[in-house]
Amino acid sequence: MMLAKLFDSRPGGDLIKISAQLPLMNCPFCKQTIPENHTASVCPYCGHELPSINPPSVPEVPQLRIKWVWFWTGLMAPPVLTALSALLMRQTSPGHATNESLSPGIALIGGGIGGILCGIVIGTRLGKTQGARVGLALLFSAIMIFVCIILCFFGCSMGGYHFDMK
Repeated sequence: MMLAKLFDSRPGGDLIKISAQLPLMNCPFCKQTIPENHTASVCPYCGHELPSINPPSVPEVPQLRIKWVWFWTGLMAPPVLTALSALLMRQTSPGHATNESLSPGIALIGGGIGGILCGIVIGTRLGKTQGARVGLALLFSAIMIFVCIILCFFGCSMGGYHFDMK
């Protein structure tokens, strides 16, 4: 025995009868045919729970509360550290116009770590599912690494770092 289902698919509201061939469901436990107007989730004959016809949906993960201190620390600590290292290196060796590799090292490594931290914070806040959180964390990490390294170069400039290619 097959069922015909009605669907309302037109914008004007006209009902279109589509004879979707849906077989009647049988209880997997007692093998009795479930009536087509039965809406409960248990078998009316044996009382066992019936399997769901709907596919399982992707569960939404509860939204996380962001510790904004981590975001701002990850964003601002590397530029501040590069500015301080450039300033201190310039004051300790005033005769040298260039600093050694400490300030650029802090800028690249600290900017990378700070960008990853900021990207994870933003991605976990905006993602609705676990997969979306991971994808957004990777995307925003790449963006924030670039932003943090640029801020670190401004920090080097503010600290008086002079790059010399000799």
